[in-house]
Amino acid sequence: MLRTAPVAFTPVAEDAKIPLKAPPGWKSQTNQGATVMIPGDLGEGQVYTVFITPFQTKAGTLDEVYGIAKKTIGDVGTFAEATKPQQAQSDGGWDYKVSIGTLEKDGKVLLAELIALKKGDVGGVIIAFGDGIETLQKYSDPFTNMIRSLGTSGKLPPTPEITRAPGTVDLQYTVPQGWTETKKSGATVIEISKDDFYTKYRWTVVVMPSQPLTGSLRENFKEYWKDLITANYDSAVAPLPLMTRLSDGYVCAFDADNYVKHKVTGAKPRSVSVYLLAHGNRFVPILAICYGYEKQLDTDLERFLTTARIPGSSNTKLPLFSSKEMTGDWSEGSSSIASYVTASGAYAGDASIYTGSSIHLQPDGSYKRTFIGLTSTTRIKETHEGRWSIDDNELVLKDPKETTRYSLFGCGADPKAGRFLVLGTYSNVKASLSFSNPRGPFQATWYKAK
Repeated sequence: MLRTAPVAFTPVAEDAKIPLKAPPGWKSQTNQGATVMIPGDLGEGQVYTVFITPFQTKAGTLDEVYGIAKKTIGDVGTFAEATKPQQAQSDGGWDYKVSIGTLEKDGKVLLAELIALKKGDVGGVIIAFGDGIETLQKYSDPFTNMIRSLGTSGKLPPTPEITRAPGTVDLQYTVPQGWTETKKSGATVIEISKDDFYTKYRWTVVVMPSQPLTGSLRENFKEYWKDLITANYDSAVAPLPLMTRLSDGYVCAFDADNYVKHKVTGAKPRSVSVYLLAHGNRFVPILAICYGYEKQLDTDLERFLTTARIPGSSNTKLPLFSSKEMTGDWSEGSSSIASYVTASGAYAGDASIYTGSSIHLQPDGSYKRTFIGLTSTTRIKETHEGRWSIDDNELVLKDPKETTRYSLFGCGADPKAGRFLVLGTYSNVKASLSFSNPRGPFQATWYKAK
């Protein structure tokens, strides 16, 4: 059982209190203005605690209150945001910002929800944390209702499925079999885990409320990658991002890093991924943190992403790539140094291989593609010239004899890493990338611009 050290709080005036009412059956204790709530049916060994701390002085802006909230939770443990702060308002007129993340304390990693709230000059902080997804799921509804009803006299009716309220996750999806769903204010957490002698994994998917698409999907993706990955993990990935067209016209911008380390805890997940699922004029940010691996989990994640829907989004078709960004001189190459040996291990010849290719995509629509293959005894060079174009998610190369198509996954630039073009390895074959490990081997060919 987690034990929290007592915290000294300065008394506040009676009219500066936060009028939260503990859910039925919960234990609530107030000491010097600060309130601690614990569910009455909390099982032995389980952890779920809510701290409510009002400010002694006048509250500033909501952003300033959230800044104080982050400092406050820092006194409890090490907090790492898993979602961007989402702003909403209770039915009683209280404005609040909420984020979900992990809280490390006394060697334990908990799931936590951080809320900064204010109304007029009154402000405060709410911290709720639990020992796992099942515990948070158990108490999610009463906690969410307590926040939504802040400042009102009674229980609120459920929010209609299609109603889009600030801070409400509105993505429509099917929870994969065996996964657990926990709906929180500002995010929904979907998780599956197993920990036995032979198999250990924990995959956590955090779904955030949909956002209006302003600017390009790529630029929005880079901002979310910066806030969710770069801010919390040591990552060397410069996201393009990768792009794919899903069924019914949906677009998914995504990328992953399989070599990250958490900046504070030092934990090394198998992968951390960001997805922006977009349709028409809206997109939904999704974060995945994966420890361990099973093929079925990859299948579950892919089905979740490819079947989800954003209610109320327009039918405008989002373009994936433009001719302007793809124009350039692209090249790639690989080599293998090896030797042939006899049955006795004696040297029998050079088995080294080098292959390389380049694609010159000109602004006028013309192209030249060259392939080179070298061994100790063979030299191959092939050259094709013609016209190039983009057909949604394919690069089309048309010469006088044939038309060749390559699956097109990514094209982008980074100030440090330069420009990259990502194509399917084989021509005239519809290819796809793993959503949890899109940069893994043998899935695509990465070209670098000169």
